[in-house]
Amino acid sequence: MNILLSNDDGIFSEGLIALANVLIKRHNLTIIAPNGNRSGFSRSLTFHRDFTFEKVDLKGIEGYSLSGTPGDCAKFGISHFKKDIDLFICGINLGPNLGNDIFYSGTVNACFEANFLGVPSIAFSNSAHKDFKVEETAKYIDKILDKLIELSSKDYTLNVNLPNLNASEIKGVKPCPVGSVRYTDGYISPSENVYRLIGEPIAPTEEDNGTDVYYVYDGYVTVTPVTHSVMNSQAYEKLKDNF
Repeated sequence: MNILLSNDDGIFSEGLIALANVLIKRHNLTIIAPNGNRSGFSRSLTFHRDFTFEKVDLKGIEGYSLSGTPGDCAKFGISHFKKDIDLFICGINLGPNLGNDIFYSGTVNACFEANFLGVPSIAFSNSAHKDFKVEETAKYIDKILDKLIELSSKDYTLNVNLPNLNASEIKGVKPCPVGSVRYTDGYISPSENVYRLIGEPIAPTEEDNGTDVYYVYDGYVTVTPVTHSVMNSQAYEKLKDNF
């Protein structure tokens, strides 16, 4: 299978390299990722300016860095490499992409860009905020990858979040809907006219039971099919009845 691998943490991220070492054993792998961290870039693409594209060495694996966004990596990568791409994978992201955070995620939205171009996609994230066990995460991904590939589609992205545990400690896989991630959001002003967003995630409660936010904290891998569609179908029907 021809797989195009990317991320939003940057081409030299330990998460990307760990996943590349798993994928390259059984697949024809091409890697293209941003030349620096592009977390939170959502669906952005590079317009009206140039970007650079360079070959790099990833501890013995060939890859390419691009000075644009994760979305650029998907769009340019699928266009540039003159071969059929069977699957686009983004990850392993260093940090969760759960609940409403998927709207900000460069990881998930790069996968949406692949979907736009008719390519099935899977997003992988380690749900910790530090001390990432990426080798263990990659080991568990290898265990479930064939089934995920079988279930992947150009019509949606499989958003996969893994708990930051040893592979043997993970309880299993839970297909589930997205929940709602809450933060202790606030802004600080380190100097005059300068502001910075700060905050920490709030642990899920029983109200979150059954969602990705709940299960990943409980030691499960969560799998959610998500799409780039933003239309509310119920509201659309209501509008049709009123005009």
